[in-house]
Amino acid sequence: MQRILSPLYEKYHEETKAQKRVINRRNFTYRLLLQIIGSQLVSKRRVLDIGCGAGTLSLYLASKGVHATGVDISTRAIEACEITAKRLRLEKNADFKVLDFSKKSIKGKFDLVLCLELLEHLEDDKVASKKIYENLGDNGVAIISTPTKSAPLYRLGLTKREDKRSGHLRRYTMEELTGLLKDEGFRIVETRKTEGVFRNFLFYNRLGLLPLKFANRFTIISDLFTFIDNITLKLFGESQIIVVAQKPGKEKK
Repeated sequence: MQRILSPLYEKYHEETKAQKRVINRRNFTYRLLLQIIGSQLVSKRRVLDIGCGAGTLSLYLASKGVHATGVDISTRAIEACEITAKRLRLEKNADFKVLDFSKKSIKGKFDLVLCLELLEHLEDDKVASKKIYENLGDNGVAIISTPTKSAPLYRLGLTKREDKRSGHLRRYTMEELTGLLKDEGFRIVETRKTEGVFRNFLFYNRLGLLPLKFANRFTIISDLFTFIDNITLKLFGESQIIVVAQKPGKEKK
């Protein structure tokens, strides 16, 4: 048993379990991210998933022949990842490690780095941005998502309990997030404002757990929920922002 690095995140992952299957592309929770990731996977064979949680995306990528390395501060989460990888016979394409990204660097260079819903947890996001940059090879791409300051539920003060439970230290505007990355030397490739108030409510309220379970399991419900959420996104604005940023390659002499 590895030592506990963070009691907060062990508690957060106390219900995290090994998975029985790899998600499909229309999974409600990940469908937009899978679209964005898929658009960046051409010739990218090594992926780093920082704050991988239960390893859902790492294992999806491993099933597609990509080598995925997942790291997370939670021992419980990584144990679940390892069990799932063996259960689904994906251990050759997926490896997992308990690691506190805020304090320890990850060895190696990667073609794609995922940093999803993580920066808002870290005390020094500038150091995090630097580490992500260093972990990318030339022309490598980082996909970064965070909750936004303009989220309707946040502005109404309805996310305080969940923000505290999950260890959120801050939120970002699109300008703040892209500025952070540009300062490190990244080139911004794409930005997305996403997640309407409907989807945000499902993730921030325990009443949403059961509907989310069905939406992630059944495509017809996923399609319906996505349709509803897109309407709320247009009417009330976004709750999440996503940035695709590239590390420029070295110029040839």
